[in-house]
Amino acid sequence: MDFLEKLNDLMEKNHLNKSTLSKACNIPYTTIDGWYKKGYEGLKLTTLRKLAEFFGTSLDYWASEDKEITAEKSEILKKIQKMSDSEARAVLAFVNTLDSMNKEKRE
Repeated sequence: MDFLEKLNDLMEKNHLNKSTLSKACNIPYTTIDGWYKKGYEGLKLTTLRKLAEFFGTSLDYWASEDKEITAEKSEILKKIQKMSDSEARAVLAFVNTLDSMNKEKRE
């Protein structure tokens, strides 16, 4: 997904339009509207930070065009980054357990 596809997806999930997003993120409406009319090249890092903070995503989510990184996965990554090492190890152990269970189901 490209930037606008991600933005549209998150706006739809959060029942937002360009105007309400502008007010919620403190990004000028003309900036948001311009992304749709002129493209989003030259998008400022400060603007991406506002979007990431508002939607609870990482900056990687916005910067990557990887189709595998969904908003939900990005949110998980952002939360893991805030965890202590011991908390992150516990999450990893849980994920490894899920992975093992899924492998067993496939066999």
